[in-house]
Amino acid sequence: MKKLLLLFFTVAGFVSANAQDACATAVPVTAGVTVTVPDLVGTYQLACDNVNGELASGALGMWYSYTATGNGQITVSSNLAQNVAPNSEDTRVSVYTGTCGALVCVGGSDDVDATNYLTEFTFDVVSGTTYYIQWDNRWDAAGFDFDLTFEAVSCFAVSEISDSTNITPTSITLNWVAATGTPQGYEVEYGPFGFTQGTGTVLTTTTNSITISGLTASTAYSYFIRSNCGIAGFSEWTPSLAFTTAKVCPQSVGFETNASLVGMTTFGNGSYGLSASAPTLAQAGNFYWIFNTNATTVSNNWLFTAPFSLQANEAVTITFWIRCATARSLRLTVGNAAAQAAQTTQLWANAALNNPTYTQFTATYTAPSAGIYYFGFNDISTAQAVATLRLDSINFTSVLGTNDYLTSKFSVYPNPANNEVNFSNDVNAIVSTVEMADLNGRVVKSANINATEGRVSINDLATGIYMMTITTDQGVAVKKIVKQ
Repeated sequence: MKKLLLLFFTVAGFVSANAQDACATAVPVTAGVTVTVPDLVGTYQLACDNVNGELASGALGMWYSYTATGNGQITVSSNLAQNVAPNSEDTRVSVYTGTCGALVCVGGSDDVDATNYLTEFTFDVVSGTTYYIQWDNRWDAAGFDFDLTFEAVSCFAVSEISDSTNITPTSITLNWVAATGTPQGYEVEYGPFGFTQGTGTVLTTTTNSITISGLTASTAYSYFIRSNCGIAGFSEWTPSLAFTTAKVCPQSVGFETNASLVGMTTFGNGSYGLSASAPTLAQAGNFYWIFNTNATTVSNNWLFTAPFSLQANEAVTITFWIRCATARSLRLTVGNAAAQAAQTTQLWANAALNNPTYTQFTATYTAPSAGIYYFGFNDISTAQAVATLRLDSINFTSVLGTNDYLTSKFSVYPNPANNEVNFSNDVNAIVSTVEMADLNGRVVKSANINATEGRVSINDLATGIYMMTITTDQGVAVKKIVKQ
């Protein structure tokens, strides 16, 4: 039933069965052939697809090498008819570059899907480069077959997206890992969440990063990226990706739309995720977040919100609904990143939740300084075989400090400016004075005003950055002005 890789007549059988038990003795393979892996007995290297839950003992690996004869993509697959049960039904692969003493992960894969435990993995290859292929016994040490197929590529697509940075309510920096090869640059097309490609805004960059400004706060967007390889043309576009600008209060999360989930992330040691398996169990609508307990150890499952932009002393109130039929433990935290280590402030905790019907809970937080914050719901329930906790209808409201609130209600324009700056507000605050100070705090211009809007000449100021202090009957607003 299985095909043998015959390299040197009778010697080949020995090589195929024994020589591939370590990286240094990896068996060379070529595209377009089917390779037989014997029972796994070799030396194991940490897998590329999953660094958590590795083999505690008895780790084995079988090794092969492929040297690319051209630029393109290789697909390694054990998803072959001869590998179905009872022959072999569960495989995992890792692919590396470098040398056996200093391997670098390209990537790896485990199951084809939730019901097919065989493996398919596609990766970029550059002509002349050697790639090491390791099959391990994470799930099964039985032998099986795999094949390699090659597809030539003249311009490599972007295959790995990095975390976004510099997130604000109106701008964001998108980042990605540089495409294989040497593209001249990239095109990024973005638009409203779910927009039809070809109708969005196209930007270009010569680096694997781009900053997009002029966006709307608390809004999800879709985007695509492709490589520009000059005379070789363009790569394929990435699948549709998404980002969100920083949220500003008030905000509601009901888990009802894909757009509302953009920017939320997860982490954990158990089962968790969006659910509509029992829509009548939602607090509102049909969808809710569900945490399932870890059956063998204390749970540590996180749901992080999208980034929130908070002002200094902004007092945030968070309300949310919980339903659980058995005793559960949940806490709410906040930090400057969507990561467990960054969630340093606990806002609320309840180690004895037992609410067979939805119950609303409330937490508060006052931001110590202006910046980006992430809130985290952390399920830390004790081990239970089958138990669920449902989270729904999260609401964020806030009250700004008086001056911060007033600053948010003032508009100054144009900015940057050459000759004069206009100001106005939408809370009917009456302005008494306006002062312009340089970055050393020295007042360089002042004007008396008795109106809700007006203008100040800056024609006589030197080019630079100034702080514009607007004193009103409702408080003081401070805006940064750039003189060109």
